[in-house]
Amino acid sequence: MVNIIKTDIEGIIRELNISPSNVLYPFYEAIVNSIQSIQERGKNFTDGRIVVEIERDKNQTELFEKYEHFPISSITITDNGIGFTPSNYESFEHAHSTKKIKLGGKGLGRFAILSVFNRISIDSIIEDENVNHRVEFELSRKEGLTTPEYSNTNNKLSTKIVLDELNSRFKDESAKYSHEMIADNILSHCLLYYLNNNVPRIEIIEDGVTINLSNQFVPYDFIKFKRLKDIKGKSFTWYFVKNTKAKYHEISMCGHNRKVKGKRADKVFPIFSSPYEEDEQKYYFTIYIVSSYLDSIVNMSRNEFNFPKIQKEHTESLAIEQNLDLQVDENLLIEDDIDEDTVKVIKELFPELIEERIQVVQKKVQSFLSTDAGLEYRHLAFDESFYSSIPNDIDEKGLDDKLHTYQFKRSKEAKRKKDRLFKRDYSNKEDYQKLLKEVVNIATQEGFSRLAQYVSHRKTIITLLEKYLNWSDENNNYEEEEVLHNLIYTMGGNQDTIPYDKHNLWLLDDRLTFHRYIYSDKMIKAHVPAEGSESQKETDIAIYDNPYYYGEKNEYSEINSVVIFELKRPNRSVAYEDFGKQMREQIRGVQEGKLKDYNKANVLTTSGTPIYYYYVVDANTYSKLKPDCELEGFSETPYKSLMRMRGNVYQEILTYQTILVNAKRRNKIFFKKLGID
Repeated sequence: MVNIIKTDIEGIIRELNISPSNVLYPFYEAIVNSIQSIQERGKNFTDGRIVVEIERDKNQTELFEKYEHFPISSITITDNGIGFTPSNYESFEHAHSTKKIKLGGKGLGRFAILSVFNRISIDSIIEDENVNHRVEFELSRKEGLTTPEYSNTNNKLSTKIVLDELNSRFKDESAKYSHEMIADNILSHCLLYYLNNNVPRIEIIEDGVTINLSNQFVPYDFIKFKRLKDIKGKSFTWYFVKNTKAKYHEISMCGHNRKVKGKRADKVFPIFSSPYEEDEQKYYFTIYIVSSYLDSIVNMSRNEFNFPKIQKEHTESLAIEQNLDLQVDENLLIEDDIDEDTVKVIKELFPELIEERIQVVQKKVQSFLSTDAGLEYRHLAFDESFYSSIPNDIDEKGLDDKLHTYQFKRSKEAKRKKDRLFKRDYSNKEDYQKLLKEVVNIATQEGFSRLAQYVSHRKTIITLLEKYLNWSDENNNYEEEEVLHNLIYTMGGNQDTIPYDKHNLWLLDDRLTFHRYIYSDKMIKAHVPAEGSESQKETDIAIYDNPYYYGEKNEYSEINSVVIFELKRPNRSVAYEDFGKQMREQIRGVQEGKLKDYNKANVLTTSGTPIYYYYVVDANTYSKLKPDCELEGFSETPYKSLMRMRGNVYQEILTYQTILVNAKRRNKIFFKKLGID
């Protein structure tokens, strides 16, 4: 027997795989063993007592400075249960003992302890044939189980178990647990025994200070609600326990009268996140879920449940992606089912509270949607499930994240429906038409979202331009023209680096929004469509309208038009002679080049190819240029610009303020329709 348990220790420890975060879990299970040992003395025994003594390694000053507590060196548990009787000892020396299987015992508790502590020392006074005996033995990770030593005694029944020599890899984690935290965790782990009024007196002692758990918890003071409900033919019980020390609502699924798995309730039902308020007191609930089904699927380490692996959402997604008629087994009970019914129980218990919080969330959502930041989400349709997925105390950033996630989820759902529409052969015309209508509606909503975002982007750019111009005028301080230049179009950019919907050339003319060839702040000879030009003069922005992309190309593959913009820094003095010289050089530079379309096929301009030249200046420069321009044949338009047409060359001089005003006018109807005017 000794060799068997000694040989198997390391293998079983590796199989249990206790992590540092569960450093005290085996100790909590040892407390449960003591409770069960006391219960084995019979119902007539009412003086059960468990004393826990905690010793710490006070030489570890570095860990104390880090965690404000020394690491644990040993824990002693003393109880007055039946102790290690011959049958209990026989069970102890066998791995995977089935003696306590009806109580949920896995026969591996001592190995879990050896994962954390290297040595277990046991001194037990038992009764055998009406005579009290003392039995002493040890179980260590290295030496295994020692031979028990027996002696007679007149002392009362008592068992002392010392967990000693803490494994070094658990030292840091053990220093995180204070005396009070350990007491709270024991109470939480064994709470179901308290709920059933079936627990002895438990004391936790450290440095002469005693915490009596019986004084910490009185069931009738803390059990606020209890609900029984069946899930797929299996019985479940929910206990809502008042927890004044908690910082959030917690769901605790239990197995064999102890907590096995806990998670935040707001991860399952987000709107149930704020504390519950009663008689001017705020507190959180720990929701204990108990079921014989959970008892039957708890794992060996008793820190997780062996639920079926495939969850509903995964199965449904797989069916759609592979165009299969996969069905989820309706009788298969998975964790999602328990979560769903937990939400139902919460709604049944707190209908007014949930409705009140939903209304708070609705107001927050509507308020956010009325802002520019919420514009892209206005097309989404929200139902109660969406509002319930948002904490009522959420801030604006959190709400933005939630809406973004919801939009992404809806987008995935839309893709699935499209896949179903395109992949399946619908013989049922009515079903096909119904799905088609849904897909068309979704596509329309997605289109609105993208359009709304783009129009909102325009509103932002116009506002930035206006603020910059106002600030410049007020402070008489103008940066280089690159500030305005980059607002309209990033310097050095071209059609390969800047998509058409990312530049802001629409500020100058909406017809430029979809122009394919766009070159900014580069020499004419470097422009791809103008190969062969010898001109060294730079245009600020040169746009070549290529009919290969936008408009019908004539049979001679000729370019339809050339558009050039020149942006001048405000407060830069420009004479008419400078303007004329600059314009002529840039136009000639383009005309000298041999143009190519996007496929690099040669195309030619003709003597009638239109050339559009725009010259953008500030209001002062505009006023100075105006007299000479009018003498040279320019006319002022109703939109406060100077224009002249000579042959196939169109020339226009306009101000930044004119650009701003005209951009506002052109986009006003869009802003108004979206409610952002």
